[in-house]
Amino acid sequence: MGACVEYEEQASLHAAEALEGEEATRFQAHLETCAACQAEVASAREVLGLVALPPQTPVEVRAQDGLGARTLAAWRREQTRQGMGRRALGSLAAVAAVVALMLGPSALERLKAPHPVAAPASVPSASARDDVDAETLAAFEAWAGLDPLEDDGAGYSVDEDLTWDGDDAGLDGDFDLGETL
Repeated sequence: MGACVEYEEQASLHAAEALEGEEATRFQAHLETCAACQAEVASAREVLGLVALPPQTPVEVRAQDGLGARTLAAWRREQTRQGMGRRALGSLAAVAAVVALMLGPSALERLKAPHPVAAPASVPSASARDDVDAETLAAFEAWAGLDPLEDDGAGYSVDEDLTWDGDDAGLDGDFDLGETL
């Protein structure tokens, strides 16, 4: 047999000591006369006693003391650290913008300016190429998959003009090193 239907909820609340004021007074008056509600309150108190936490140890009490203040202080430190990071990033962005504004026009002018074409370099004479020994030259030729060179350097002179004699119509003299030739 359970508690009275209209007092069922109040019986559980009374067992948990959660009833207050006029409601507690009215239920207490009913409880003095109703054995079913008394049994329900006793049963609820027994169940609540099984799930009750043990009393706190002194270590737990000390850990809870000031928990709110410590949590707030940690949160403020984190907010300050994040704010400093944002300010540093903003400062770096501002410095980069100033540098770009200062150097940008001169860099654009250098890119737009015509580049002088260098005069062809003279081919070194055979005596200047003698610093590579025959063994190294043979190893290079073998690596490159070439037939051995039989050049004694007699075909070249220091004063000889080695300019291009081909068709220059497709070349404008100003090309990007990344271009495919």
